[in-house]
Amino acid sequence: LPHQMRPLFVMLRPSDAERINWEMLCDGDDAFIALDERWPIARIIDPINAPPRLPCELTTPVRLMAVISALGIRDQRKEWELLRDAVAYARGNGLRVKLKVLVGDSKSFEAIEKEIAQAKANNAPGADDTEVGPIETTPSRLTQRIREWGPNILHVFCHGRADAGGQALEFATANDHLQFAAKNPDTTDGSVVVSAQSLVTLGASLVNPWLMVLNCCSSGKAGVGLQSMANQIVSRGFPAVVAMMEPVAANDAYEFTRAFYPRAFDLLKQASDELANKTSASLEWTPAMYQARCAISELDGREAENSPEWSLPVLYLRGVDEQLFVRPMGHTPQQSEEYRVRVETVGAWLRTAGQQLTEAQRIEAMEAALGSVPRMFWPS
Repeated sequence: LPHQMRPLFVMLRPSDAERINWEMLCDGDDAFIALDERWPIARIIDPINAPPRLPCELTTPVRLMAVISALGIRDQRKEWELLRDAVAYARGNGLRVKLKVLVGDSKSFEAIEKEIAQAKANNAPGADDTEVGPIETTPSRLTQRIREWGPNILHVFCHGRADAGGQALEFATANDHLQFAAKNPDTTDGSVVVSAQSLVTLGASLVNPWLMVLNCCSSGKAGVGLQSMANQIVSRGFPAVVAMMEPVAANDAYEFTRAFYPRAFDLLKQASDELANKTSASLEWTPAMYQARCAISELDGREAENSPEWSLPVLYLRGVDEQLFVRPMGHTPQQSEEYRVRVETVGAWLRTAGQQLTEAQRIEAMEAALGSVPRMFWPS
């Protein structure tokens, strides 16, 4: 039917199939399927080898953290401005969003800090829900800072690599930027290198994650017999990851951010509105991918058939079902945390001592321990 969305999913089992640019599939008329709003394309990993995708709590304010520091990229403050404007749009549309940005370049940091302070002085809407911080100087400190803040959406803008040297993201500290500006020949890469495994560990440790956006070169690039960073993160339990299949130009990365986030926030607002009258609501990220791909395909007067850049953003999901959002477990953050601890404790018990009981006994024990916790959160 016209305007009825039916996303197409490519299931990627461990093989070289991940290296194929499925996003450039064409229909019988040689039109790109992914540039038709009815048929956005996403990638799913083999659910047989992955943990189930559990419901996410749609808590508000939505917590969006952006880490922005790509050595040698001019005007990367633009990435902040595009995110800031998208958040302002969401807030104006009735969706509360809390935004924190970590920035490496000292000039950008000072400008953003001044901008936020001025907004607070003017009592601008949402000013108290916006903050800035520096890039930490080691990978473990950076991932710890992210984990402690607990984003629902983690957005990353930096250099990425997936080659014989390994798979990693490179963040530049304030000192890296200064050394690069001084044309120090030894400063060619960001000194804070976060490996693919560290990203996997980070993703698995976040409390209520919804989406990770790796607006970085080659973050969705697979090697011979080696899965991409995005694939690995989703395989370990993160609900959804957007990545770039190949190296991407800065202007294309900016255009992705500009087009993707307003649509993504619209989708979250719709799900939030549904939860006012329902216990759960489903969400597909694919419409936001369609929006971003179309925007990149039209940048600078391009023709889609001659400009494959629009196909580089790829969406990885775990399983074909829509992402399920539910109301927060409790009426207060304290109650939600209490519920979460109880569920995790019972889950650990089921995997160990509980294995010695019958199924009926295990169910009886769960009912006793989790009676007040919504059943959708109970361990399987």
